[in-house]
Amino acid sequence: MRKYGQRELKALVKDGSAVSLNNYGFAEMRDFLQSHTLDKIGYSSGVYGINGGLLKDTETGKLYAITARNTALMMAF
Repeated sequence: MRKYGQRELKALVKDGSAVSLNNYGFAEMRDFLQSHTLDKIGYSSGVYGINGGLLKDTETGKLYAITARNTALMMAF
């Protein structure tokens, strides 16, 4: 896995290269993880631990980013 900066992950979402998963709650993220086959591409970390991540769907090649420390991030990583 590659280490990204928080700014890099947010830029991927802003330019449309990655889809944001920030607003997914527990149930939504559980269903998302069960219906997709994902690889962990990279992460972002700070003083207090991991605070972001980048995932890639192995079937479609689509990128998904989590740019906040939330339930979705903890479930995926």
